[in-house]
Amino acid sequence: MGIVLELVKVTIDLEMSFPAILGLFLFLMVSALTAMGRDLDYYLPGGTSYDPAVTTPEAFLGYEIGDWHIRHDQLVAYLERLSEESPRIHFQRIGRSHELRPLVLVTVTSAENHSRLEEIPTQHLQLGDPAMQGHPDETWPVVVYMGYSVHGDESSGANGVPVLAYHLAAGQGAAVESLLARTVILIDPCLNPDGFSRFAQWANGHRGRQPVGDAEHREHHAAWPGGRTKHYWFDLNRDWLLAQHPESQARLAHFHRWRPNVHTDFHEMGSESTYFFQPGVPERKHPLTPTENVALTEAFAREHAAALDQIRSLYFTEERFDDFYYGKGSTYPDIHGGVGILFEQASARGHRRESPHGEFDFAFTIRNQLRTSLSTLAAATEQAERLLRYQQQFYRDALALAEADPVKAYVFGETRDQTRLEELLVLLHRHQIRVHQLGREVSIGGRSFRPGTSHVVPLDQPQYRLIKALFETRTTFEDDVFYDVSTWTMPLAFGIPYGERREVAEGEIGERWTAKAASATPRMTIGEAYAYAIEWDDYLAPAVLYQLQKASVRVAAATVPLRLTTVAQGERDFARGTLVIPAARQQLEAAELSEVLASAVQSTPIEVHLIKGGLTADGVDLGSAKIVPLKPVAPALIVGSGVSHYEAGEVWHLLDHRMGMTLPLLELEDLGDLDLERYSHLILVDGNYGALGESEISLLKTWVKRGGILMAQKRAARWAAAKELAKVSFVTREDEKKPGGNEEGEEKKEEDAHEHEHEHEEVEALPYGDYHAIEDAKRTSGAIFRGRLDLSHPLAFGYREASIPVFRNSNLVMRPSENPYATPLRYASEDPVLMSGYVFPENLKRFRGRAGMVAEKVGRGAVILAVDNPNFRAFWYGTNRLFLNGLFFGQLLEGTSPKSHDDASAAQDHHH
Repeated sequence: MGIVLELVKVTIDLEMSFPAILGLFLFLMVSALTAMGRDLDYYLPGGTSYDPAVTTPEAFLGYEIGDWHIRHDQLVAYLERLSEESPRIHFQRIGRSHELRPLVLVTVTSAENHSRLEEIPTQHLQLGDPAMQGHPDETWPVVVYMGYSVHGDESSGANGVPVLAYHLAAGQGAAVESLLARTVILIDPCLNPDGFSRFAQWANGHRGRQPVGDAEHREHHAAWPGGRTKHYWFDLNRDWLLAQHPESQARLAHFHRWRPNVHTDFHEMGSESTYFFQPGVPERKHPLTPTENVALTEAFAREHAAALDQIRSLYFTEERFDDFYYGKGSTYPDIHGGVGILFEQASARGHRRESPHGEFDFAFTIRNQLRTSLSTLAAATEQAERLLRYQQQFYRDALALAEADPVKAYVFGETRDQTRLEELLVLLHRHQIRVHQLGREVSIGGRSFRPGTSHVVPLDQPQYRLIKALFETRTTFEDDVFYDVSTWTMPLAFGIPYGERREVAEGEIGERWTAKAASATPRMTIGEAYAYAIEWDDYLAPAVLYQLQKASVRVAAATVPLRLTTVAQGERDFARGTLVIPAARQQLEAAELSEVLASAVQSTPIEVHLIKGGLTADGVDLGSAKIVPLKPVAPALIVGSGVSHYEAGEVWHLLDHRMGMTLPLLELEDLGDLDLERYSHLILVDGNYGALGESEISLLKTWVKRGGILMAQKRAARWAAAKELAKVSFVTREDEKKPGGNEEGEEKKEEDAHEHEHEHEEVEALPYGDYHAIEDAKRTSGAIFRGRLDLSHPLAFGYREASIPVFRNSNLVMRPSENPYATPLRYASEDPVLMSGYVFPENLKRFRGRAGMVAEKVGRGAVILAVDNPNFRAFWYGTNRLFLNGLFFGQLLEGTSPKSHDDASAAQDHHH
């Protein structure tokens, strides 16, 4: 109503006629009555007066908060306006999203503290230095980071930021002034600008004058992929530890500039719920998090409870959510001596929503988020000294824990893939972990690590706990239910060999590694030769191949090892998968070919080897049929309703962003109307493909037989098998109840048969109250297993060891192919099968020896099925190659169906 009265006063000032004034007044009254927002009195507790010189959100936006979903550009503009009007506000752009929206950080504190904004972070970081003498006193402000709406469709948090910022900028009186004197508040108003903008457009585009709370109303069901994720459809709330995206990378730089004492993370959950704030499930705290962290969280919880009690809002704690995975906004601070706090508000998913607790509107959700924002600041002020001392003690304890730890350092190294090694080093650097060059050769578990290609991370440093979290493998847990993954061991994810050092000898720790500043790479020159060879070992080799083929260069792949004579090194060995580029029969002149080769490898560590001639020292020559010309690939990704937008985004990001490839995104519902002959590969990630009928399935089968390659993973692979696109089958629970269903030997078959005889006996009774604990423990939420590769298979080209870590977050089980040559990846049969993480014991038995990937030749095409996701969250660099090999080398598959000896002999006689 405030804006109505202000506009009426304006009309009077303009001396409008009474009928005109009356008409405008009635129009504005009707508009106000149909509005869904609230004025500031609804959101803010009373007792504070405000500086009239500071613009209110309502005056700036032209509507009351909650009436519309604020756009990201409006949010940024309003915060920038506040920084111009209030000396308490400092506004800065710290980066950009993939869609080039600004990433904003707003610093709010007293004018006196603002004059020391360069000094305070330096002072504050002393808490992370175990050598610091004394303790922080009352002159040290406590640092509070407040992050909102990392999931774009959980928008109540970011929509409350204008009110919070206004309160802090314009509020007058001793309470606000003492708060600002004791705190430095870092407001991250919208952690996911791209998803937030996508959802605001959807919600506003479906807003009528009359709000609709019906749960089935279209407003509450945003079209695929929805607004939750960022560009490329990643969940930024899982990326704090992984740091694969520009938003996270910019944010981490400022996190480590300040190391906040309190770090809030405001979310939304299902509309049928109420409001959650931490602490979470007590048993599901990560063991590296100190108990004082929980005690402080409980102290904050009492403030939140009081704030929500005051406005009669329902809430709950210590249920459902946990603090185990350190990659979230509410947990990453816990491993840095801060207190991370998660808030979850039942979502309106628009402007009004029905729920079992009664209908509620968007304004109600915003108010809850705002009140717990204010209670956070109140608790931080009250607990300031305790928070500062806790962080100081956290880092002092780190060195004591390191001294007591039998492991003194981790050593890791990679000799053939500099890109993957560099990516791991950069990740550790982003987390302020000190890494050194390995100073002398060491042997760990029979593996040699050498200087030049290996590095060492000593544990006696302030980031001890984080190092343990990143490098350790853990298979025992206090609780067996996980809200997110149960493991994230970085060297295993990157496919980098590593080991523990329990004693570090003199000279092992060399110079400290530092990230290289980006600079222009000198233009490379490549001479002319008979042929060129590029090894397939480096992560970026597929990107180089794609660029060469895009430039019309003819490239072949070696399907057997080669021994070639090079210009620079003489005779040397080249492994399977090596790219061979003959100088002859190219569309380019020799000089042009050299220039294209140089350009393709320009920004990579990949070397182009000049080959002297076609006659090899050993094995096949360069004209052999074992060196197969490669056709250019033209893949397409199936997207749309029913498809996992997470996994689709991971493929899109990998091919488009990292490999520089063109990737059409095709709607699932349009598949039957498309000209599939345009595409060499169709990629189906996890999802429900039941919408495809018999005509579409027949179309796919024909396309594959004519040369197309279908790549499907997880439930898409199971769907493809069920529709007989490949001769592969998945194991069901019903199969396992049958005699011999587990295929684990005669003894097991007899045991299963015995069980089958009694399958109609009464099942064991279990307590109803234990239902969730028992059933949730059977989920495989994210664990690392040991796989076995067939290194001679095209899908394994570029790997040098048969043992490979693979990530799994489902209970799907795929049988090995009946074709003995068509299962390039299997789960290990012998222990250890589980490398790190939690798995239900019965599931571990089910996974043992099963297929990880099956690649079958079908007609002139192929079907490649993966039971897992090799591209998980963009940080599983070690298994990206399996996916990329399917893309580029799937065409190398031969018709490997086994023949009888008679058939083989007959074929040989016919040939002669």
